[in-house]
Amino acid sequence: MRFGPLLLLPAVAAAAASPPAAPLRGYVFRETDGGAPRRPMTVELERDGKVRARRTTRPDGSFEFARVTPGRYTVTPRFGDFAAARELVEVTAAGPNFAAVMLPRRRAGVPNFATVSTAQLSRQSNPKVRKKLTEAGRLAGRGDFAGAAQHYEEAAAAAPSADIYDALAVARLRLGRTNDARQSLEQALANDAKYLAAYAHLASIYLDEGDYRRVAEVAGRALQVEPRWATGHLLLAEALLALRDPEAAARHAATASRIVQGKSPEPYLLLARIHWSRNERGQAREQLTRYLALRSSGRSQDEVRAVLADR
Repeated sequence: MRFGPLLLLPAVAAAAASPPAAPLRGYVFRETDGGAPRRPMTVELERDGKVRARRTTRPDGSFEFARVTPGRYTVTPRFGDFAAARELVEVTAAGPNFAAVMLPRRRAGVPNFATVSTAQLSRQSNPKVRKKLTEAGRLAGRGDFAGAAQHYEEAAAAAPSADIYDALAVARLRLGRTNDARQSLEQALANDAKYLAAYAHLASIYLDEGDYRRVAEVAGRALQVEPRWATGHLLLAEALLALRDPEAAARHAATASRIVQGKSPEPYLLLARIHWSRNERGQAREQLTRYLALRSSGRSQDEVRAVLADR
């Protein structure tokens, strides 16, 4: 009997030490102009592969989860069966916790944000292609990217389109078939030079490889098609910084921020890196303060901590 009370102590201590739930706020905005989505979107909060909560965006694109257990989450705005974007956020009890999620522009010349879900894409195709695309989506969802790639290849052969070639490229990338993925992306752009998602994926491949001249070339091609594409300006700024042209990099990062009305955190982080590279510590901290106001998960980044600590 004398051990009974002692056995309860660890559980009591753990409960007392458990961090309190905290609010998570944020907004969803369009890459085209920084405005709110044209229609309400469902925002999902996911952790450990499970959706923990859902909210609907307000007319201004904002959302709020009142009580969130501290930890790392994925914030995903959805429209129907289409996951429009994803953003990681680190929720802490100390707060404030905030996430700005950008809806990417996928094609030039489209004034409104448009989604192309698997179901929508399938309805545009003949029955055989519809079956291929549906099965490809199912296999990709299960992690069978080899099977998905095969079905996308067959769909592209029967009904070539930038959307299908881009999906094929993503599947090939997941298989480590980088050269084949590049080929698919060039095919996507040959089919539709205004398909911005393919430029983003192609530039990202070169960015991962450290081939900054190719990144700049791809981003430049995209900006000739759509001069007000925020992601294109950010990719070009990243390349120019690596190519030792910080002034031009800063201009493109600032342009991206103006296009989305200062709602995206990424231009501020890039501007902070530019100032840091030029030993402009005060300006770097100013940009990081703006970055952290839009993306609280940045507090855990080593680069952010290093700059903020240098006072």
